[in-house]
Amino acid sequence: MKSIGEALATVMESFAPVGTERRALLEAHGLFLAESTSARWDLPPFDNSTMDGYAVRAADLAGASESSPRVLVVARKSRAGGPLPGPLAKGSACRIFTGAPMPEGADAVVIQERIERESEQVRIAFEPEGRGLEDTRS
Repeated sequence: MKSIGEALATVMESFAPVGTERRALLEAHGLFLAESTSARWDLPPFDNSTMDGYAVRAADLAGASESSPRVLVVARKSRAGGPLPGPLAKGSACRIFTGAPMPEGADAVVIQERIERESEQVRIAFEPEGRGLEDTRS
């Protein structure tokens, strides 16, 4: 019986590096990149939300809990495909939808399931771990 090292050496003898070649993108299906690549520009060209909810300033929610929720005024909406929203003022929230642009000043999204909305205000309470808050900073 061969040892693991001997078996590995036998197997590795069957492998050798392959060469590289340039291909048009449409001809490259099923192939692998030989070197790193990056996009020339960001798409979309703005930070966007990955979920439906409310864009907020995380600092506005410091200390929020079930017994001491934070109440924020819903100042605006941001929809996918819509215009960039204006800046988010302290103490306010922006109703936001998946793919929509984040307002300037917002650094988190509270998922809609964690919100109690009353007219133009939202009540936000968190468990100690802060579940339900998505950090949008990269």
